[in-house]
Amino acid sequence: MKQNKLTSKSKNLNRTSCNFQDNYNSFNVQDQQSNIPDAEFESLSGLLRSLNTIINKIINYFSHRLTRFVNSIFQRFSKNSNTCQITHSHKIYNMIMEKKNIKEFQIYLDKRVKILCNIIHSNVLNDKLIDESKLRELVLQNRISEYIEELINKKRYFTAYKFMNAFQYETVSYQELVHEMNMNDMKLQTKIIKEQRLDIADNQKVVNHLNNEALKFFIFKAELPIEKVEELFLGDDSKLQFLVENYYKTNKEMTVEIAKRNNIKVQDPLIQREIDDCNCVSQNALLQNDAFLPSEIILQPKKIDQYVRLSDFKIFNEDVVLIEDEEALDDEIIDQILKASQTGIDTESYQDIPQNTFSAKNQVCLFQIALPNKIYLLNTTNLVNSIKYQQFLVQYASSDCLKIGQNIKMDFLCLLVQIGKQDVDLRNFIELSQLFRQKYPDEKKTNLSFQCQRLLGKELDKVEQISHWQKRPLRSAQIHYAALDAIICLHLYNHYIQ
Repeated sequence: MKQNKLTSKSKNLNRTSCNFQDNYNSFNVQDQQSNIPDAEFESLSGLLRSLNTIINKIINYFSHRLTRFVNSIFQRFSKNSNTCQITHSHKIYNMIMEKKNIKEFQIYLDKRVKILCNIIHSNVLNDKLIDESKLRELVLQNRISEYIEELINKKRYFTAYKFMNAFQYETVSYQELVHEMNMNDMKLQTKIIKEQRLDIADNQKVVNHLNNEALKFFIFKAELPIEKVEELFLGDDSKLQFLVENYYKTNKEMTVEIAKRNNIKVQDPLIQREIDDCNCVSQNALLQNDAFLPSEIILQPKKIDQYVRLSDFKIFNEDVVLIEDEEALDDEIIDQILKASQTGIDTESYQDIPQNTFSAKNQVCLFQIALPNKIYLLNTTNLVNSIKYQQFLVQYASSDCLKIGQNIKMDFLCLLVQIGKQDVDLRNFIELSQLFRQKYPDEKKTNLSFQCQRLLGKELDKVEQISHWQKRPLRSAQIHYAALDAIICLHLYNHYIQ
């Protein structure tokens, strides 16, 4: 009935517009028959036309708004009052989730319901307030489980998870909620598994999805040469198969060669046919042409003047010493390091490939210490239980020797945590990024490679940054990379102090 009355009002407005138009036309004809001068008649006629246009626009505008209002009222009153399509304000979420104070929630909603009543009397309905009042009734009647189950059925998983936390709802377990979500919203599933400490073994579909996404990122966005990616995947046929199947469209020839030399079979019959038909296979250039150089130069010799090399500082292969065990860490080496006025340091860590939310924390595998003419690479994996190494590390941390590096305190704390010595006084540590900001306050980047570009005019090759640093033997290019990361800190520091 209300809708019919309001609709009739809208129609009356349209009739008013039509009557005004008829009166205007009548006036126009009558005036043409009178003796009004032509100039005055045209001026008056133009004014009336403008007025007519404005009035029609106003009437049409209000008519349109009235029609929309009528329709919205009718739709809201026709809703089924038993359904729980609830939209919540952030304040209610905070009350329920953080404070878990149902009494405060009830008081707050009582105030909102009073506002709601006033708004209803003024014929303007607000979905959020109405829905919150429904939720209030469900809470007071202890029927919140019905609401949560309805949210899950409607695939509103995020809201369901919030209220499961708030009300400690156990009818549906968190694991069941994850399974119910299937392949929907992997980000939320990961959040639930991590926050509720669910067993990874029961959620392999989520882990596999995250691994696949991480592998795609690693292959296409990590800016690594495909030869390096192949090396990192060696020994894991599933990763190599994933590489071949996903990289095929990017570089068909290279992909077929990777599959052929590693004897990889794929599911796609077209790709497999290409692999079977391939007879000419070259070796991985990074592995075949390994040398004491940056890896980018090994892969692209023309870039030899583009990258920083150890030879630029008159450091060669024989000047880099690998210390693999306690026996190699002799007293003379320790004495040299502790008595040096300046040392450049860096660390290299092992990380799971691909890296995802559930991956283990990175483990420091290599500790590089650079003197002006000598660089020592310490295998921390083998030395971590050595009393001699532990004593040296603690003594070195608080020595008078300057220790220079990038993110240096974080690196050194990781080394101390490995040996269980966290309460150590760190003295004479120089952070290169701070010196760079002082020299170039407008620059946003502060990484080591960018500092080299600004100060030395050459890039720092980072191909070997992600490597299996725990594996032996290390390739010559890996040794070059690790040694260069340490000694470059000394040379950048001397640029800054000059």
